[in-house]
Amino acid sequence: ICYNPTRMQAGGRKGSTMSTDAQHAPQHDVYDLTIIGGGPTGLFASFYAGFREMRTKIIETMPELGGQLVTLYPDKCVYDVAGHPGILARDLAKLLIEQAMRSEPAVCLEEQVQKLEHLDGGVIHLRTNRADHYTRALLICAGVGA
Repeated sequence: ICYNPTRMQAGGRKGSTMSTDAQHAPQHDVYDLTIIGGGPTGLFASFYAGFREMRTKIIETMPELGGQLVTLYPDKCVYDVAGHPGILARDLAKLLIEQAMRSEPAVCLEEQVQKLEHLDGGVIHLRTNRADHYTRALLICAGVGA
């Protein structure tokens, strides 16, 4: 499932369009940065890349963003995050997702990268179980998995 933020919702906030068939996306749409992993590190990387005006995509194997924070211990209090003396994992994930989405990255859920290939012109081709993706830079933020 890929989400590509492109339209406005009520209240003037940007929303996202969703395609349940990733094949509808242009096959050679090249992103500046593709991040493998939608956990805390991948989400912050997406925020920072957007802050630097990079066109970004996140590819995540799970059906939602947030990584282990949401899949393994959403009700656990996390104490080792700067600026938070203690925060529930699910609340931290929600804030990280909100921050990352400000720059409107494309988000592809339930996709596993199966193959990487360098193409001419400095483009990297990623093949997942659902689609082909193209990027100029790749950042792997895969944790130990949930």
